[in-house]
Amino acid sequence: MNNISLKRNINFDNEEKERNNYELFSLKITDSLYKKDIGKFLETLSSHFI
Repeated sequence: MNNISLKRNINFDNEEKERNNYELFSLKITDSLYKKDIGKFLETLSSHFI
């Protein structure tokens, strides 16, 4: 019997982890921007109604 080996991209796991880290980082930045925008919006509303 011959040994059968499958060729697989060794860096696949590393690439997937990097992609997940990038997506998480991107979401954190987006979340931060939304929080700032919401804060500015609420500040504007409160300044007009006080």
